[in-house]
Amino acid sequence: SHLDCLVKVHGTVTRRSTVYPQLQLAYYTCQNCKNVQGPFRVDSNNNDTNAAVSAAAPDQCPSCEMAIFRLHPTLSLYRNVQRVNLQETPGSVPPGRVPRTKEVLLSDDLIDTARPGEEIEVTGVFIHKMDSVMTI
Repeated sequence: SHLDCLVKVHGTVTRRSTVYPQLQLAYYTCQNCKNVQGPFRVDSNNNDTNAAVSAAAPDQCPSCEMAIFRLHPTLSLYRNVQRVNLQETPGSVPPGRVPRTKEVLLSDDLIDTARPGEEIEVTGVFIHKMDSVMTI
């Protein structure tokens, strides 16, 4: 019932990742004629980076009508992101039940603001992300 809605959750940070770049706008170079195509918006909700990049790629080059492209890394636009695991506060969990954990994606100025062991409150849109690596 909370999917794709604005929610506020409270919990303890159990783990955080390193900061890594996430592709936002992609530019592509045609491998045949070296024509640059773009920008193409990349789906930032997709966990599978390769699938998101290939979905944003052009179908064919308007100059030579070939379909062989390579991502142009210097023209493309990235943003910094960090993953944080947020666990229910142990005091709020009934006896005998394991605390639930959710992954939170921090970006821009929120990076490195929460350290493991700290209790935080997060407000954001709750979305489902399919992890193709974990899905059988």
